[in-house]
Amino acid sequence: MFNQVGKKRLLYSLLSSLISVCCVYVLSQSDTWRQLENTAFDAQSSIIPAKVSKTDIAIVAIDEQSFAHYQTSWPWPAGFYTNLLERLNQAGAKAVVLNLPIDALPNANEKQASNFANSITASNLPVYLAKRQGSQDDSLLNYYRDVGARIKSFEFSPDLDGVVRCLPHGSNSISYEFSAQNLTENTRIRFIGDTNSFVTIPFVNAANANLLPDHIFKDKIVLVGIDILANTRFGDTAIDRYRTPFTWLSGNTMSGVEVHANTIVNVQNGLSISTLTILQTAFFALLVALFASYLFTAASLKQSLLGLVKLLGFIVIISLFAFYHSVSLPVVSLCAIAISSYLFYFVLGFRKQQRQQQFITNVFSRYVSDQVLHELKDNPTKLELGGERKFLAILFADLAGFTKLAEQTQAEQVADILHQVLTAHSRIIVKHAGTLDKYLGDAVMAFWGAPVSCENSIEKAVAAAIEMNATCVKLSEELKRQGLPELKLRIGVNYGEVIVGHLGSDILFDYTCIGDAVNQAARLESTNRLYGSDLLIGQAVYEQLNDKSHFTLIDKVVLKGKSQAINIYCYFESPMHQQTLAQAFSAYCDRDWQKAHTNYQSLYSEPELMVLCKLFLERIKEYKRQELPSSWGGESYLDNK
Repeated sequence: MFNQVGKKRLLYSLLSSLISVCCVYVLSQSDTWRQLENTAFDAQSSIIPAKVSKTDIAIVAIDEQSFAHYQTSWPWPAGFYTNLLERLNQAGAKAVVLNLPIDALPNANEKQASNFANSITASNLPVYLAKRQGSQDDSLLNYYRDVGARIKSFEFSPDLDGVVRCLPHGSNSISYEFSAQNLTENTRIRFIGDTNSFVTIPFVNAANANLLPDHIFKDKIVLVGIDILANTRFGDTAIDRYRTPFTWLSGNTMSGVEVHANTIVNVQNGLSISTLTILQTAFFALLVALFASYLFTAASLKQSLLGLVKLLGFIVIISLFAFYHSVSLPVVSLCAIAISSYLFYFVLGFRKQQRQQQFITNVFSRYVSDQVLHELKDNPTKLELGGERKFLAILFADLAGFTKLAEQTQAEQVADILHQVLTAHSRIIVKHAGTLDKYLGDAVMAFWGAPVSCENSIEKAVAAAIEMNATCVKLSEELKRQGLPELKLRIGVNYGEVIVGHLGSDILFDYTCIGDAVNQAARLESTNRLYGSDLLIGQAVYEQLNDKSHFTLIDKVVLKGKSQAINIYCYFESPMHQQTLAQAFSAYCDRDWQKAHTNYQSLYSEPELMVLCKLFLERIKEYKRQELPSSWGGESYLDNK
């Protein structure tokens, strides 16, 4: 038995999931893997940048325009900064952040330093100065701290590829100064865009008291910093520019002062991106692995590949959705887990699918068409042990006269004749896209619509029945020429809801169908004896049959165990016989005994109709002597099973 859903599949999924998660975890510890995750983060940052309607940030840039105006080498005189502070105080700025290297500040011994220090002391707004890692002149920072400046850390921690992604944390960080919450290590910057995303004003314009209106700076946090692309102005001082998540796409680097502007906007508006903890990552990884493994073990290799593509797309969409809501998922690791689960299934499941396909070929190739066989190989789950409810067309066919033939013929010849008959019938069934269910001695059972759905199943079942009957007639003529008893085929076709699937026990099972519609098909086949007919179809078949021209209503019967009568239709080649029989049965149902008797009597001499006419002539004779119920409409009760 194969492809059972349950504990075996669950254990298989758990095993492959754990292996996938462990493999990806080992790989994720490498720098290369971290770089892949960082690249995915950069892509998401570019696709979904931060959205802010309004910021209270303004940048004053020490740029080429300002250098060209002042015609002064670096570092600038303290008077430049003094003028700027006075201008920002006058305009009503909220705070001033001087993102400058230590050597750019006026030395405490310089004459202009006292003017700059006095401007800090007299300022109505907080002034922040940068303490950078490795600064040697702490005395200078202490000097400015004593006059009222606030000394904060302006350091970034770029990743191995030089890209700034992590939000500076710690109480001494400049970002923390504008945040109402504690910043953790697993928090990343969500940039609002590439370079020049903030209002940026050249230093020379900002320091000019008469050039710009006050509202540009009013209630703004003003960040002052260097924004020059090439290090041609600062000698040995390192240029303050960084790679950001947008650099991989645009190639641009961002000034340090603008990076700080992004960090402040992040903490003010809650835009920063949180990364998952180890436990959260493990949970998502195991969830993806379990889902992927269960998905793949329940499908064919081709379906699994399509499922993998859909799963990867789903992971990417969920990751973007999470990123939009300020959570960064390890998208590369999750995709890798899905891929490794597929590869695990592909390696271990390939041989299993080969065995399944060989099983399907061995079992079904003899009694389904090549097209159905191909579909079963592509979808082996259609053959799982158990049943499903489906509407099928069911055919039963039995040889009349075979017992007599067996008594008068050598066993070897009987076996050869049976082989010819069953082979011919089986090929016809398969030819008409039917499924050969089983042989019952000299009888055959088949159905249409499973394991693969079949269009026009009723038409195909009836066409197969007619062809089977014609084939049996030819064989019977051949036996007659050989001096052997004739054979006659009795066929019953019905349509209805059944339970179809691999039914049976763990020791022995078979692909078959069961249900009331199956029982009625078998009873229709055996009822042929009563009428001397070759092919009977049920009411459900007749109602949905497109070509009804060869079928005529011959009786209304109540089968054993049923309360409702069903119409029985018989196949006829002769239109004349059909017309006369239709008139006879109509008169019979209307209790016009004389007309019914005359019509049946006129057909009595026809060999193929003799049994049928005799049956109704006897019924008419009996019913004439009886007083039938007023509700009687021509139905009869059949006791045969």
